[in-house]
Amino acid sequence: MRWMHHLVFPMLLAASGCARIYRPVTLAAPVPAAQNADLAGGLAIQPWGDNSRYEARAREAHLRVAVLSVENRSGTDLELLDLEPAEGSARIPAETAWGLVRQRIGTYVILPLFPVLLAAGASSKGSMGPSDQTLFLAVAMVGACIGIPNAVVASRSNRRLAAFFKDAAWAPGILRSGGTSRGLVFLRSPDPGEPLFLNVTYRLGGQERRLRLLCPGSTYGGRSGQR
Repeated sequence: MRWMHHLVFPMLLAASGCARIYRPVTLAAPVPAAQNADLAGGLAIQPWGDNSRYEARAREAHLRVAVLSVENRSGTDLELLDLEPAEGSARIPAETAWGLVRQRIGTYVILPLFPVLLAAGASSKGSMGPSDQTLFLAVAMVGACIGIPNAVVASRSNRRLAAFFKDAAWAPGILRSGGTSRGLVFLRSPDPGEPLFLNVTYRLGGQERRLRLLCPGSTYGGRSGQR
């Protein structure tokens, strides 16, 4: 069992990596609009900025984050009702999207806990040098020095990203004449690198109407995103 202390900590450290600090980003700039006679709109892919850990998790989850911009060009108020993605794709809430990309903090907690569990079953006596139990406890202390700060960083970063997703999420509602509505939409599709159509449904003058928009593919995924 003595040989195990040489492998435990490197294995845990390699599995966890280092937590990444979330760096704030701004909403993507509006793109040229498609339009009906009374409503115009466009979709742009939201940049992740210097947040590669979250971007990588979005790629793994087939998640596409886009910014929807719509403008009421009619002479009266209208009601934005919902978004309908193309068949085979789905729009998900901000909370669900955050759950797909958030950094996992469990591994950072395991860094000190796992060696402690091993120490409980290890020998407390060593024929030469420190015992296995002493070595495992030493590894646990090192793990705590590394794991706890990383867990704090990951937790704080996750909260900041969750707040951004929630605060910037697009929501239906009344859109005043001449007004603009912008916000994040979260889409999952088999290939996030492929463009997809999204219908904005709205009500004007008692009639339900649709504006069809094309959402570009994410630059990190699919055939259109690979260079």
